[in-house]
Amino acid sequence: MMLDRGAEQMLYLARRAGCIVGGDRAVRWAIRRGSARLVLLATNASMRTRKNFLFLARSMGVPVIIWNLKEELGRIMNRATCAVMAITDENFSRGILQHLERRDSG
Repeated sequence: MMLDRGAEQMLYLARRAGCIVGGDRAVRWAIRRGSARLVLLATNASMRTRKNFLFLARSMGVPVIIWNLKEELGRIMNRATCAVMAITDENFSRGILQHLERRDSG
């Protein structure tokens, strides 16, 4: 699933606001403590990573978006690569999901 430009800009804003965590340990911890509102998973993440985070996020009721490549998520996180990230703010996650819904329905 590709994010549109508006959703991508919201991810940059969320990062600047400190509302995104990235990487295996940080995202796992955010999901378990209930602060993750949306999980983004790279399409080229390992199958094990994808299975683990899909199961964990869905079991905790957190929506998951499978989006682009680790390099793209890494660019947003200002890293080389990032296989998984979580948005911890309800408003940012809702806005990203709304952008996607509008793009898919339009």
